[in-house]
Amino acid sequence: MFGVYPIPFRIDTEGISICVETEGALSTYRRISPDGTLKKKLGYRDGRVIIHPVEPVNLPKEVTGMLEFHFVPVNIRPDSLVTLYLKFPVEIGVFVGADENYSLLDVFSLAKAKYSLYGTPEKGVITRHVECEPFDYVPPSRLLEEGVLTLSIKNSGRDWVEVSRAVFEGSAMRLFYGSTVAMTGEMEIFSHQVAETRILDVLPENGMKQALRAYPTKKSLIPEKPSFLMEYGVGD
Repeated sequence: MFGVYPIPFRIDTEGISICVETEGALSTYRRISPDGTLKKKLGYRDGRVIIHPVEPVNLPKEVTGMLEFHFVPVNIRPDSLVTLYLKFPVEIGVFVGADENYSLLDVFSLAKAKYSLYGTPEKGVITRHVECEPFDYVPPSRLLEEGVLTLSIKNSGRDWVEVSRAVFEGSAMRLFYGSTVAMTGEMEIFSHQVAETRILDVLPENGMKQALRAYPTKKSLIPEKPSFLMEYGVGD
């Protein structure tokens, strides 16, 4: 499904139907998926449609820009580096436009959104909450429903640390796609309470393509945050 389509077009796969039909000087966009339907009129009949995975923090209606992984605890010794692989929910973005000028038309997902609070009620942040298993290898995934984050965790502290949470800022996320959807991230632990995370603009695997980003099309006036400082602990 991910790719570039000339107008008009139609695609049907895995319970998803997307089409753009031309009608005189206008076009009509229709999307039918398990989480609902959408119909929009477009003021043109040429151009292209791009369907890409987008940052998994857009649904529903931008509740939060933060993504939190909660996984089975992993003990990490001092001054060491561990790489984990974590699955995350995929959101699908539909962009329309011509040349290099594209706008976000639609976002939907096959994965149900869950939310949580990282930190205190007074100063914490709402997060898109992901319960997952940590893997020491790249796990198989369903392309349109789940992606894989490659997470390098460095323990820069003096003590063993049990890690079961990682929170990321969505504004700087970079997604890639091929046979799977993927991100690469890093986490540096300073203590049981404090760590810093970031998503890297790094190709996870040769042959993958970088996806368009939903964030700049909607929040261009808000600066990106390259990293997030976790100050409320890295464990349960």
